[in-house]
Amino acid sequence: MIMNSVLNWEIPIRTCIWKEQNLLAYLHDFDGWNSEFQNACGHFDGIPRKGQRRTNGHVKLNQFNHMDVVDLYTDAHSIMRNRDGIKRDESEHIFFLVQMSGSYNMDHNGFRITTRVGDCVLLDSTKTVEFYFPEGGSRLLSLHLPRQVFLSACEGSVEIGQLLRRDHPMAAAIRQQLVKFGFNSQTPDTKGKASNDMFLSMIQLAFTKQSGMSDILQWDSNAHRYELLLQYIDSNLGSEKLSLDWLANKMNLSPRQIQRIFGKEDSSFVKVVRHKRLNLVADYLRSFGKVEKTRISEIAFGAGFSDLSNFNRSFKSHFGKTPSEYIESNIAKYRPDQCVTRDKLDNSGVLNQFPI
Repeated sequence: MIMNSVLNWEIPIRTCIWKEQNLLAYLHDFDGWNSEFQNACGHFDGIPRKGQRRTNGHVKLNQFNHMDVVDLYTDAHSIMRNRDGIKRDESEHIFFLVQMSGSYNMDHNGFRITTRVGDCVLLDSTKTVEFYFPEGGSRLLSLHLPRQVFLSACEGSVEIGQLLRRDHPMAAAIRQQLVKFGFNSQTPDTKGKASNDMFLSMIQLAFTKQSGMSDILQWDSNAHRYELLLQYIDSNLGSEKLSLDWLANKMNLSPRQIQRIFGKEDSSFVKVVRHKRLNLVADYLRSFGKVEKTRISEIAFGAGFSDLSNFNRSFKSHFGKTPSEYIESNIAKYRPDQCVTRDKLDNSGVLNQFPI
């Protein structure tokens, strides 16, 4: 059954891509495509092939429940994201990528992978990445998950940059849910929220493993221990138990040793936790749209803040806006005409590419 599903996945893709490239393909300025790509995904840099000035690539941005979905086709040589690009982006995301046609090689989070049609992978916007594409071009679907919301709900370490192969049972199930729940414009808000939660839970389950003492023993360098510290913080961000002493106990280190690890990264436990909690609140505010002041307080408390005055000061210092102003600015960015509807997807042929 799984292999039949895999085979059925590839045939309609080839047909759909051939039709799309013949009906919709058009050459335009590579720099213009790169600008559209950055507007949709953040400060990634598309690198053209030698002598390439034009492209028939496309960037199609849609939204459902305030989460961006990008249908990306590129014939570029590569795509890079460096430290400067990371610093320039206000929002942080986990990108859930599904390979639609072609393939790519990716270096991310210490892993090097090569994708096939139907493969899935998670990309962390706070880490550098390099994509390399074949000359035939590559198409992928990218779902932009709010980073802190996603990571704080994961009980264990998230396998960022590691491949979920197309013949894995969870990969097929996730693809089906992406169509069944994510792209149903007739779903009421309450059911839509439940569907989103189910979909995100499936992704978390597929890409999460439990961290243990073996991870601590294997990750003996400062950089590796710092990554593990961040994983523990992400998984317990809203918990009252999160403290320097608790973290030291989990790592089997002293509090002073923990502080030394943070210090070598030019940071501190307090700074990291505050930064992540503020981003967690911002993720929720972007996801919910219009939020009452009482709800903002609940979100702040749920993210681990215990003092609202301190939270409000920290939020404005970090984002340059009060929480209410931040909500209004993001509502203004939200365009109803970009909402994903089943009619839009039927017309685009995307639905035909998923084995239901």
